[in-house]
Amino acid sequence: MNPSPRHASPRGRDTGPDAGGPPRRAPSSPRLGGRIALYLAASLVLALAIAVGLELVHTVNDPWKEPLERFAALQADVVLLGALVVWALLVFLLALTGRLWISAGVTLTLATMVGFADYQKMRLRSEPLYPSDVTYLGQFRFLVESVGTGRALGVAAALVAIPAVAWGVARLVGRRMRPGMWVPTRLGRRVILARGATGVVSAAVLLSAVTFNQPGNVTREAYEAAGVYWAPWSQLDNYAKNGFLAGLLYNLPATATDRPADYDAATMEAVVARWREAAVVTNATRDAAALADTNIVLVLGESFSDPLRMAAASSAGVTVAEDPLPFTRSLMDGGTSGTMLSSGYGGGTANVEFEVLTGMSVSNFQSQLHSPFQMLVSQQESFPSFVRTFGEPDRATLTLHPYLASFYRREVVYPVLGFERSEFIQDMTHTDRLEGDRYVSDAATYTELVDELRASERPMFVNVVTMQNHPPQNGYLSPIGVEGPFDATENAAMGQYLRGLKYSDEALAQLVADLAALDERTIVLFYGDHLPTVWPQEVLDTTDPALQYETPWFVFANFETAEVDPGVTIGPNLLVNQLLAAAQAPVTPYNALLAALAEEDPTRAPELLADYRLVQYDLSVGEGYSTEAMLSVPAQR
Repeated sequence: MNPSPRHASPRGRDTGPDAGGPPRRAPSSPRLGGRIALYLAASLVLALAIAVGLELVHTVNDPWKEPLERFAALQADVVLLGALVVWALLVFLLALTGRLWISAGVTLTLATMVGFADYQKMRLRSEPLYPSDVTYLGQFRFLVESVGTGRALGVAAALVAIPAVAWGVARLVGRRMRPGMWVPTRLGRRVILARGATGVVSAAVLLSAVTFNQPGNVTREAYEAAGVYWAPWSQLDNYAKNGFLAGLLYNLPATATDRPADYDAATMEAVVARWREAAVVTNATRDAAALADTNIVLVLGESFSDPLRMAAASSAGVTVAEDPLPFTRSLMDGGTSGTMLSSGYGGGTANVEFEVLTGMSVSNFQSQLHSPFQMLVSQQESFPSFVRTFGEPDRATLTLHPYLASFYRREVVYPVLGFERSEFIQDMTHTDRLEGDRYVSDAATYTELVDELRASERPMFVNVVTMQNHPPQNGYLSPIGVEGPFDATENAAMGQYLRGLKYSDEALAQLVADLAALDERTIVLFYGDHLPTVWPQEVLDTTDPALQYETPWFVFANFETAEVDPGVTIGPNLLVNQLLAAAQAPVTPYNALLAALAEEDPTRAPELLADYRLVQYDLSVGEGYSTEAMLSVPAQR
């Protein structure tokens, strides 16, 4: 039977999913223009709501101000600029799909993911979300472990619910705005033109946003005209002063570092000559064979710090029931050791590791390059590091990290740095965990290390990164007691952390005993990467801010070494020099430059810093004029 006329869908009628009602005759051109204007207005209101919502979420964990106080301090025009960027995304999706509910659902879902990620990162690490953090999406297991299963399930439910709600709202609105915006009627050509025009304009705005750090960028110029105050030395400050969206744009990819004005082959030849001579002078008093047939091991202790230093310095009345580091303290008292100034608080492990392995300072790069492993090293075929000095042909090279290979893209980074072989958790024989802990214990990691040293027929250069004290920790049966301005949650976290440190201290004692019994000469540089975020704000507010970044380091060898005291707190980029000094081993021109930097001679500081920046530029992103000479021990005259 033929359908009755009133059930037909004749040409020119709207039957799209946003129509929400019975078919109607195609609208006139003025009515179509009104519909388009309403869609754009609705999307603008939604974009503004998303921008404001993201700013409010970011304020929740702000360490300096109350949320509403910080939000009120933001400039209205800066917030509006952020809303316009969000609107550009919404309009682009609207032009692409022709459906408001799809565009709204996708944008709201993305905003929810971004807002939740920023909230969690600020809560766990006191660090805002960066665009480069998108790489963590491939590390689902780590994300779930970090935020907890309950929160992860809640976010998953929200990501399902948001598009559904957006569809429902759009359908209700669509009943009053039908016929649909993008329908194949006799006005289709005009619709396509309008759709194409809005798509091109919104795409241009988005392109300008994603190239925010390119010279002459229009979006950045608009922000700066609005009066933003960039704080490249502190991204926490940068986001706080200018807002979350401005901070996010500021941290989009940029050039690693500006080319020095005097950089060329001739300049680098002069720099090499200067520091080759300095190395020759140093090496005249060193033993050329000091590290021959010797294993060299670098160990990064995850969240390894000395809590008694912070407790003693605070006026908030913190007492710890038990010293968690008795062995480490005794080892440091009798040998080469000191304090390192970390580049991060509560995070930034890979940045510290980068500085130790390369001798380069992250502060010499553009502030947007906040993760050299992910944003610089992984993009190159090879990258200069101390592997060139300590590795082949004298030693086999190995990295040992009891976690996921993709964490900070280490599976790509390590070969680029020159390591021949890497072992991650799936490659290890020893993966034991302590009671209730989710990460491989330090004891198991060190057992794996010692087995590798024993099995190798050649001396080794090994880089070890532990995971035991990575937060969160909540499974130890006997947390160490602590008193002070802690609420119940903070007290539990601190007690767990202290017990984890005690286990790490015991594991170090066993490692030292194992290496002392090893019939191969071995020297170890151990350092903590950063403090954990277990300290309450009241304690942080009543201590020297520098203490939040200070961690212990020491050098141990199973043969006699010199006792070296640098006398000052040093950066991670200067740690390898301490190992060379303890062994009285010869230095390269690069090490000689780093040694001069550690001395901080004020009369030479400007020239030193200029040479250091030239060398770092040349090694990292320049032409590499000095690579071979700076990283090789010069022949003695």
